[in-house]
Formats: sequence, structure tokens, C-alpha cells
Amino acid sequence: MAETIRLHNIMEHSDVNGPGKRFVIWVQGCPLNCKGCFNKETHDINGGFDMNIAELAAQINQTPDIRGITLSGGEPLLQTEAVGRLLDLINYHLDILLFSGYSYDEVKKSPQKMQILHRIDASLLGRYNQTLPHPFFGKKLVLNGNRIKKEELKPWLNTEIIIQGDTVQITGLYKK
Repeated sequence: MAETIRLHNIMEHSDVNGPGKRFVIWVQGCPLNCKGCFNKETHDINGGFDMNIAELAAQINQTPDIRGITLSGGEPLLQTEAVGRLLDLINYHLDILLFSGYSYDEVKKSPQKMQILHRIDASLLGRYNQTLPHPFFGKKLVLNGNRIKKEELKPWLNTEIIIQGDTVQITGLYKK
């Protein structure tokens, strides 16, 4: 059983990475190399850092005033065992949004990926296409239940800038 997950970054409070205030997890590692990807620093499987899954879950569960978590990357479905373990440990009332570059057909071919997909409230699946006017376009939306509604995932262009000491983090979607 996985005890650690390979991460690029986490953010305890975000208003631009899904509906409501969210805890965002950017996993490390992605083999897809989508042309124009805006998260290239998350691709190197050896980059980022390892974090204990139980400690990450405790941090999520203790974060006040969040509606849910957003899994992004990198590619979260590369780490199905670690993601599954994390989902086992987070509070059931938190909704879960997944961004994956894998297509639905690719996910269907893997029992492990499908097992994760069935536990996610909303998933946006498919390669990033830089020629489309928004990163959500061209992706398949998969909803499980009604904790996240389709209308809440309409394309948005919002950016957050977080400054903590010497660290500046920019997240969300913005026009270049």
C-alpha cells in the first residue's frame, strides 16, 4: 500500500481551481507532453517531493472552510495507488474534482484508473489542446452523483496570486 505521493505543490485555499474554496494538489509526473502545456514543471517524474499520504489527508481534513479538493498535475492517474489511498483518508463530505490528460477511452482500459474515476465527483478528461480557446474545451466531463454540477464547471478565466514570504504562486487560468 502506498505511503507517499509524489507532489509538485499544494495550496490549502484556492477560489479558482474548481467550484467553491478548494484544497488543490498538483501531483508530479506526466508522460503525455501535450503541446503548449502550462504546467511543464510538473512533468519530470523525479521532480517535486514525496509527502506522506496520511499527513496530507490530515492537513486536508483540518483545513477549514473548504468545499473540496482538486487533483491536478502532472498527471494524477499515474499514481492510482497513492491517489486511492488519499481518497480513503479524506473526509467524505469533501467533493473531488480531477483534471487528467488521459482520455476516457484510455482510462477505461485500466481497471486501476477506472476505480479512481468512480470515486471522483467530477473529472475533466483528455489532452490539453492549445489551439482551443479554453483548456476545458475538447475534454470529456464525467460526473458521478450531483455534488459537483455541470454548470459549476463552465469555462472560467480567473487567476490567483498568493504571496507567502519569498514565495509567489500564480494559479488558475488566464489569457496570455
